[in-house]
This record gives sequence, structure tokens and C-alpha cells, in this order.
Amino acid sequence: MKRALSVGILLLTAAACFAESPLGLDLSFEAGFIGILKHEIQSGTDADRGDVFDYKTQGGQDVLFPVTRLAADLVLFRRHHAIFMYQPLVLETQMPIAGSFRFDQVDYDPADGFLDLVYSFSFWRFSYLYDIFQPPGYTLSAGISLQIRNANIVFRASESGEGSVNNNIGPVPIIKLKTGYYWEGGVFLEFEGDGFYASNSFFNGADYPFTGYIYDLSLRGGYRFQKFSSAYLNLRFLGGGGQGVSDDLSFTYNDLHTISATLGLILHL
Repeated sequence: MKRALSVGILLLTAAACFAESPLGLDLSFEAGFIGILKHEIQSGTDADRGDVFDYKTQGGQDVLFPVTRLAADLVLFRRHHAIFMYQPLVLETQMPIAGSFRFDQVDYDPADGFLDLVYSFSFWRFSYLYDIFQPPGYTLSAGISLQIRNANIVFRASESGEGSVNNNIGPVPIIKLKTGYYWEGGVFLEFEGDGFYASNSFFNGADYPFTGYIYDLSLRGGYRFQKFSSAYLNLRFLGGGGQGVSDDLSFTYNDLHTISATLGLILHL
């Protein structure tokens, strides 16, 4: 009996210490669909830039694609956040070649049959966020992020086999803001924004003059069921692009804008 009582006291003490711990961890997962609002791309050389290719009208991206996102938020001393996020974004389509065009120094024609297309732009993001204000029921936070892009773009004609593959990995610095309101009953509303624009090669992650930008804006409404879990619905606008000529005189233009709706779950540990 005494041993059971001692164990019970130890467990209660540990739980109390955990509740007062300056450390916390929020694990979130969301899944849903993403739609393309606009997506144009152009690739070639500075002297032969080719044609602008519209992924929506020419590449079959006028449908919805599945999307997921994973994030871990380590809360330090109730005000500091170290956040890791992974966003896969892989768009694979096949479309008949409706008209002649030139892309990446390759000519495509309706006689070439179908276009096999892969546009993969998955990324990892590491963020630091500081809660500037924490009045009852409200937060306002600001910080910075470092995003690592992992781009893979494939163009291939089904009949001729002609095409091109472009791969790119690079870091992008980002400014981060977040605000939210939390009602006593458990309902909450949050807005989060990440964004950056730069025309300087030092800031946009390229080793040559390149104008680039990115934005990631989300509006999230949800409910905290218990101390350890929340669920939410998220509306997100995600986009980015850039334009420039590299040292080897390769030319790239890319302009992507998306909208997504997801359902999410957060575990508060």
C-alpha cells in the first residue's frame, strides 16, 4: 500500500512538473487538395528563351491535386518557437500536345503525341518565431525562416522521347509573421504568413543575378478538444517564382500561384 502511494505521489509530481515545464512540442499534420490559380514557365538561353508554357491550359494542371504538410513546433520558455516544416508538392500530368512550341531548346509538335510532365517543388522550412504580445486570448509573433527548395522539372514527348530535365536545390531566407485569437471555449482563429522578395543573388539563394519571390499565407480556424489535441480547417495561398540568366547564359522564368484547403490535427505534447 505504501509503495503504491509512493508511486502515485511520484507520478503526480512528474505530471505537475511537466505541466509547468518551459518546454513544449506541437506536432501537426494536414491533408487536403491544392488547385493551380496560375502557372507559367519558360526555359532556354538568354539568346533563345523559347516560348512561355502555360501549365493550366497546355499542361493539364487545371485539376485538383492531393497535398499534405507536416510540422513540428518546439516551444521554449513559452515565447520562443523553433519550427520545422516539410511540404511535398509534386504535380504529375499528361496532356496531348495541342500546338507547336519551344521549351528549353527543344521543339514540340502535335505529331509528338503526349507531353509527360513532372513539376516537383517540395521544400523544407526551418523557422524561429518569437511571441511579441501575449495578452489573454491573443498572440502576435514575428520571426525568420530558411527554406530549402528541391525542384525537379521534367518535360518529355511520348512519341519522340525528346525532352529535358532540370533539377535545382537552394536556400531561400523568409520573413515570418503569425497572429491568433483564442476563445475560452476552445475555438481559435489564426493567420500565418511567410514571404520574401529579392533581386539580389546574396538573398535569393542563387549564385547569379536572379529576381525571386515566395509567399505562403494561411487562415486557420479550429477547436481545441482537450489539453493535448486540436483540429482545424486551413485555407492557404502558396506561390512563388523568379526570373534570371545564369552564368552559363541559361534563362529561367517561373510563376506559380496556388490555393489549397486542408484538414489538420495538432498534438500538444
